[in-house]
Amino acid sequence: MRHIRRTTLVVLLVLSFVPTLLIAEESGPTIMQRVMDTQSADSSAMDIRLTLIEPTGENRERRIQTLTMTEDGLTNTITVFLSPASVKNTRFLTRQRPDGSDDQWIFLPALGRIKRIAASEGGGSFMGSDFTYADMASTTYDTDEAIHTLLRSEYIDGRDSYVIESIPTTTSDYGKTVIWVDKQTNLPLQVEFYDKEKSSVIKILKTDDIAYTEGRWITKSITMTTLSSGHSTKIEILQAKYDIPMKSGYFTTAFLETGRVI
Repeated sequence: MRHIRRTTLVVLLVLSFVPTLLIAEESGPTIMQRVMDTQSADSSAMDIRLTLIEPTGENRERRIQTLTMTEDGLTNTITVFLSPASVKNTRFLTRQRPDGSDDQWIFLPALGRIKRIAASEGGGSFMGSDFTYADMASTTYDTDEAIHTLLRSEYIDGRDSYVIESIPTTTSDYGKTVIWVDKQTNLPLQVEFYDKEKSSVIKILKTDDIAYTEGRWITKSITMTTLSSGHSTKIEILQAKYDIPMKSGYFTTAFLETGRVI
């Protein structure tokens, strides 16, 4: 009996330290890798409502469809504007390079031609929204694109989260970001974007709604706000499909120009 009690005591002591050991093993890079893994898919198709919100409260809606496909670890995205008539058939293509950077093009029906987005234009507003062209590729950094530091744990909007500081190691429009990651779902709950001096927050991205669908947790609605102007952009995913058959022809400049898969 004495041996049994001693063994039980040892087991209890080990178990009591397990949570501490797990917490100690958590780090900025491991948490951010989970964020990326949670949001990854071989392909996706989304029906999206994009709303431009003026400081006065006036709203302007856009309906868009976004397709993504990942091949050989590289993700390509095509965004097509469906309405209103003033922006209908505007198409935007992002192709990821092996070095992690992106090539981007936009087709503007009014001009009837494709315009390549230069790297120097990455900080420009995407179609009048609070998202830049660079934001449209990603609003978080891959684990090899930034130094990720776990700052603390805290509750935000009633959800227990990790707080991660990310300082980019590559050229970026932001000096750093601070991201709140939900411990349950590994989804971003809030992202603060700092100026290049890392001293002031210039934009805040808030997650408005999350949902469990198609066997995964997804962000259903987000709002990006530019603090200097008070202007906001809300993106709502109305319908989403993941890991579905996808033609690579959608992610070409030929489709960008014609709207047809050749």
